[in-house]
Amino acid sequence: MTRFQAVGIALAAVIVPTAAYPAAVVLWPVDPIIASNQQSAAVWIENRGSEPVTMQVRSLGWSQANGEDSYVQQDAVVSSPPVAQVAPGARQLVRIIRRTADPSGEHAYRLLIDELPRPADSVTGPTTASLAVQMRYSIPLFTYGAGEQTQPRLSIRIELDRSERYLEVHNSGGRHARLTDLRLVNHGQTSMLISGLAGYVLPGATKRFKLPANSPLAGSLVVGVNGADQTLSSLT
Repeated sequence: MTRFQAVGIALAAVIVPTAAYPAAVVLWPVDPIIASNQQSAAVWIENRGSEPVTMQVRSLGWSQANGEDSYVQQDAVVSSPPVAQVAPGARQLVRIIRRTADPSGEHAYRLLIDELPRPADSVTGPTTASLAVQMRYSIPLFTYGAGEQTQPRLSIRIELDRSERYLEVHNSGGRHARLTDLRLVNHGQTSMLISGLAGYVLPGATKRFKLPANSPLAGSLVVGVNGADQTLSSLT
């Protein structure tokens, strides 16, 4: 398979547009799964704007190696339709289909949903050309084979790289870990290291997170893991 050079893929569900081009597209759910007894998942695209939009939906295989995300072309999971035209005020169902049964375990993908620019002949006026930008939405997709998957099991260490400090999180469990709000608690005082969504750690993988400069490193590290707080370790 050819490695996909995914430029500008965000870990968040939606890439925020510029102020000059307010978002008109709403996607849900932002965390679809295909369970072991299912062949597909539904993703809805809603157009809340005043102009029609054309959305292209692609799915990429997702893995992590050496602390980095990798994306590859694949055909085990496909979208139907691959291109959706959504009128103003309307919504379109896109079915994400698993073509073959997965082996046991969890399998990770990224759904890329691109808003295609309008044809050049539909852009009028001296200023509208600068507004006809392409939006990209990136959504994680997880599929499951038969058998029970263990929960994420995380371990951490701090790595110094020149003047930068990184938190390395390793997941030895059987499911992904969605990490949010990394906090350091020391003597009753809480310091926020990374606010909001930090990222994902896939099963068997290690992910690096850059820490703020001069952040304290003594105390207990608390992080949201798939929606529930966990204390990962004590740092000294």
